[in-house]
Amino acid sequence: MKRVLFLGLLCVWGVSTALVAQGGHMGHPLDKNLIFPHFVLGGGVQTQIILMNPQPGRDLTGTLFFFGQDGTPFQVVNNGQSVTQLSVSLPAEAIQFVNVSSTSQDAIGGWALFEVSGPGQGQDDPRTRVFGSVTFQLTEANNVVGAVGVVAGRYELGANRTVAVPVVVTGTTNTGVALVNAGSAPMTLTFQLKNEQGVVVQQAATITPAISPLAPGNQAAVFVTELFEGFDFNNGDFRGTLTVSTQQEGLVVTGLLQTGALLTSIPVVLVRTQGPQTQTVTDVNFTFSPAELTINAGDSVQWQLANIHNVVEVTEQTWNGNGSTAKAGGFSTGLGGGTAKFDNPGTYFYVCSPHAFQGMKGKITVNPAQ
Repeated sequence: MKRVLFLGLLCVWGVSTALVAQGGHMGHPLDKNLIFPHFVLGGGVQTQIILMNPQPGRDLTGTLFFFGQDGTPFQVVNNGQSVTQLSVSLPAEAIQFVNVSSTSQDAIGGWALFEVSGPGQGQDDPRTRVFGSVTFQLTEANNVVGAVGVVAGRYELGANRTVAVPVVVTGTTNTGVALVNAGSAPMTLTFQLKNEQGVVVQQAATITPAISPLAPGNQAAVFVTELFEGFDFNNGDFRGTLTVSTQQEGLVVTGLLQTGALLTSIPVVLVRTQGPQTQTVTDVNFTFSPAELTINAGDSVQWQLANIHNVVEVTEQTWNGNGSTAKAGGFSTGLGGGTAKFDNPGTYFYVCSPHAFQGMKGKITVNPAQ
């Protein structure tokens, strides 16, 4: 029982997998911002988020937003104040240590996003200047019995949406994973467990209740042995790989190896997916999210929109003028969205025809097939 609790406490990661101001959960931007997909407060856990602006020449500011496992704003204690978000100043070449805690006697978990203020374009993008990590210590009777530190990465929209996690399961060792949907739409997840030879031994997760679909802002932290209930893991002597895939933006995955009270973060590897892909676009406050998308020839785009929005391809001139006149022979969807496939490289411009005058428009850049 203690091992299960310990995983819930300490399964942590910073994202590297999922547009300027394009919205994720609760409208927060994802692209190039830092996501800490699991932290734990209370129950003897000390948590510290470290943010760095190591380069000279530019002061930065930003906001740390905290969310619970159900995606709702999460109350943390910082400097004696109970808050759900914290403003952070990062002068050039400076570092900030943000300590958060809880008055709860029980361990409660959540995730966090650091949103950088200011312009998000150009060669000197402020978001690319910030680096982060998170550290945890578990204490019992004032003694540190477990600790782990994990370096955060930057979320990249349009990155490959399959990740691989090394898996070790023995009599004393287990592998945990944390999963977060930092996006704005429900996320369908697929799982595969492979042995050391790369042979698939489990095709789908059997955990109850099911993790997929994962609601926007929701998070789950489980052992791999819980994810595939009923599988014998070679009678407790298994080594292999867990792959997690989705077609939506916002997937954050991390891995942690636990042996007794000893914790080690393990790498999460982006897997280059072969063949055509489908990218997802949603709507946030009368904007498309992402408003600009780069894909490869042969890929498709699926729009998941409210029933008051549609998609109509227009010329660049019409797009620049926030017009809604459809381009002859262009793609379109009905209200609520749909899917279009792009076989030819080029730049495509589109709008929501009822709301083009409000600037609800998007652009798709199609690169040659890879």
